[in-house]
Amino acid sequence: MASPLLSRWYLLLIALTLALALTPAGAQEPSSVHVLVEAAAELNRRVPPTLGGYRARLESEISIGNRRAEGMEMAVSLEQVASELTWDRTGAYAQRIIGYRTQALGANVATIGFFRSGWIIPSLYGNRLALLFGRDTTEAGRRRQQRQGRDPLYAVHPLATDRARYYTFSGGDTVQILRTATREVPIVRVTVALRPDVPAGSVVFVGDLDLDASRGALVRLRGSFAVVQTDPPMPGILRAARPEGIAYVEAVNAEIDGTFWLPAYQRFEVQATTAMIGESRAVLRIVTKVVDRTITTAPAGVTVGAADDTLSVRPFRLIVEAPDSLDAFRAWTGPLGALSTETRVEDFDDVAPDRRRPDGPPRATIETERFSDVARFNRIEGLFVGIGGVMRFRDAAPGVTLRAAGGYAMGEHTMRGRVVAERRRAALQWSLRLQRSLDLTNDFRNPFDSGTTLGAVFGRDPYDYVDRQTATVQWLRFLGERRGGQLRIETGVARDRAVTPSVDQGLFGDDFLPNRAATSGSYRRTMLTLDLRPDISLEYLRPGLGARLHYERGDGELTYQRAEVRLTARANPGPFIVASRLDVGMSSPDAPPQQFFELGQNQNLPGYGYKQFAGDQAAVWRSWLSYSLPVWRAPIYVSERLWFPPVAPALALGVQAGWTRASTATAAATVTQLGSEVTGDPRASASLTLRMFGGAVGVGVARPIGQAGKLRVVLEFGQRP
Repeated sequence: MASPLLSRWYLLLIALTLALALTPAGAQEPSSVHVLVEAAAELNRRVPPTLGGYRARLESEISIGNRRAEGMEMAVSLEQVASELTWDRTGAYAQRIIGYRTQALGANVATIGFFRSGWIIPSLYGNRLALLFGRDTTEAGRRRQQRQGRDPLYAVHPLATDRARYYTFSGGDTVQILRTATREVPIVRVTVALRPDVPAGSVVFVGDLDLDASRGALVRLRGSFAVVQTDPPMPGILRAARPEGIAYVEAVNAEIDGTFWLPAYQRFEVQATTAMIGESRAVLRIVTKVVDRTITTAPAGVTVGAADDTLSVRPFRLIVEAPDSLDAFRAWTGPLGALSTETRVEDFDDVAPDRRRPDGPPRATIETERFSDVARFNRIEGLFVGIGGVMRFRDAAPGVTLRAAGGYAMGEHTMRGRVVAERRRAALQWSLRLQRSLDLTNDFRNPFDSGTTLGAVFGRDPYDYVDRQTATVQWLRFLGERRGGQLRIETGVARDRAVTPSVDQGLFGDDFLPNRAATSGSYRRTMLTLDLRPDISLEYLRPGLGARLHYERGDGELTYQRAEVRLTARANPGPFIVASRLDVGMSSPDAPPQQFFELGQNQNLPGYGYKQFAGDQAAVWRSWLSYSLPVWRAPIYVSERLWFPPVAPALALGVQAGWTRASTATAAATVTQLGSEVTGDPRASASLTLRMFGGAVGVGVARPIGQAGKLRVVLEFGQRP
């Protein structure tokens, strides 16, 4: 698994510097849609006469994380920001940060230092849209910024007076009826596409506009922003290796006093990836809701309706209150993590650029599912290098995708790879998979742990392995309205082969441990897995409830049955963090060693030896309770663009308990073969730490519970009890 810190900086470097290049594609514009867009553009051109301006209190959540190829999302950094917004019809706009708190899993910076301006779009009126890190959106403002050496990022509004130079429009269907206190509002959706002759270098919007059909007001804007392609296309393999970032926005308005529409909810999201290092995506997400709002009169000296009554050149400002004011803020309306808990990367798939959409002409790419398909290092394979490709048939065969990846383990002198054919329709997916892999035998791993990619280079390889060849058919159903769960049934044939290390040690550290015992043999393999909210994890920051039920059996030379249950809960009420996870497992007493459960220092029982305990029955319980002290909660100013997260000291109590049992003499012999022992009574330990920097670092003491043991000093990183 890639480190959270690496994922975070990979995201920031891409998100702050890249925009996705688009190649324009034309479309016919129906006359009925033309009339509707003309009316909306005329209404959108000027601020309504009854709107002088407004003041609003905002609550935002800024999260940084990763979406894995399997569809699960993790958050490694969460920031909650309270701010006050002022805006008036002249275009004057300021956002003042008045409250701040954070949680993180590792070394971090406060992201507020990256914003030159506020991150909310204060109104959808006008000809241009100022985006994240932008300033003014008019042509005069752009020239002035260029003279000062700064070229702000802004996009041509799809309802701008010069929209015909950039966009075509289609659709026009009624998609919803909104009911306000005074009337019913029919919502018509218009799709915005690019003309074939858009000027190179233009920043444009592609997506959907939801319009009030009765009055023409813009109710919601949802889609992606991008820069039109300016450079000649790269050769295929270079284009595949190039990082790309897509900036999505969802801006939802609310009707005020039955006369005009102003922001109520906005979501800005950058998804960054590169096909050559995996199908996963790094994600920067900003979700903002308007807590309250006060309408204000027009500024002094402004004559409403006059020729000069229009949005003018004004710099957008982000102001951060003094540390003591940020420290004193307590008026949060929701717990940390609540705003982004129900958001998913897939929410924008229907307005994604062509190469990420499920429809369109067939598309072949050089692509892998994860970075470890391209390069990895472990004590069995040594250095592994590989490549992959994907063929998406799209409109030619809707939902059908072929994937292939393969490579060579240089230390082991072995080829490994897979070929996958899948067909997905709505919430159902069928797939056929032929694979030779180096599978992990570790137990009760967190949902995002697929093994270290390069950790063994530095002497860290806390896993054991088995070479496994499989040919399986899989049926998968996504569950829930937002597909936050999965039911998966898989059947096929498999063959396990014991392996031994081909590398003695990494560049640093001691010699590697020998690979633990495994039995070779062929078998029919059947699995059933039910995952409910797998993105809720004790080790990562999303709050909520998650569960997993897994059953597996083998029939043949290797015969066994194995079942696991996992329950996870995490909540952030006020200054508290409460998190807990319970894992229970059972296998056949005569199962092969690789199907037994092992616990130890790197396997959920810190303070004990590497896989010190094993058994055909096992359970692990881990809980964490943290209380944030009411001091030093303000981010630390270093420079205008660099802020460190607040010290934010917190007291944390962690408890871990594990138990294994060998239910028969045969099981006891397998435990001995693994080099382990059973726990007897449950083994438990507790720690009390002082956490800092959003919980990312902790120092304290720990000792065993219920048995003799010394008090020891512990230094912890991340929020894992």
